[in-house]
Amino acid sequence: MSEQSACTTENCQCGWSVRVRREGDTSIAEVWAFGAKLSETTLNTDGVVTVRQA
Repeated sequence: MSEQSACTTENCQCGWSVRVRREGDTSIAEVWAFGAKLSETTLNTDGVVTVRQA
């Protein structure tokens, strides 16, 4: 599998956004509201999901 360095961001007009990126074998999704990071969710290739509050 090739390395992906791109980050995808989805925004809504209400001030919330989700940013998704890959780091090696891990996918990372960050939830932001009005410029503040609220949480980070990771998923690795073993199926382990971790949710961290920012």
